[in-house]
Amino acid sequence: MACILFFGCGIYTFSGSTIPGHLKTVNIPLFKNQSLQPDIAETITSELTKKIQQNNLLKPVANNSDATINGIVIKYDNQPDIYGSNENREVNVNSYAVQIQVEVEFLDNKKDKELYPKMIITEEGIYNFKSETEKQGQKRAIEKIINKIMQNSMQS
Repeated sequence: MACILFFGCGIYTFSGSTIPGHLKTVNIPLFKNQSLQPDIAETITSELTKKIQQNNLLKPVANNSDATINGIVIKYDNQPDIYGSNENREVNVNSYAVQIQVEVEFLDNKKDKELYPKMIITEEGIYNFKSETEKQGQKRAIEKIINKIMQNSMQS
């Protein structure tokens, strides 16, 4: 089943959700982007919306929602992760790490309170520079971010 998530060392599902029963719908406005990476906020917002639709606990809606998940992409970096040098002092990069940092909050609009207070999430996606692209590292980092958002907002 596609909604099984990998978090930390274990497998994570949403069968034990602690979402208050009065919440049926959620609005996920486009994350703000404070990074210099174009389209990263759109990608994260889209992936989060897909994951929420897949787990079927809340229905994403555009307006008048019971809950809201807000986010800001604070930072995006793509830097060497593993590298070495040879006798000629040439640096050889073997892998890169895409690191993404977001701030997220989950709000109960019906009771006008935070269910998931603002939290900074930083994740990275490592990719082999010789056989993969930055997009693959980015995808890995985004998956980890989505998993943490889901765990904290759907299980808080």
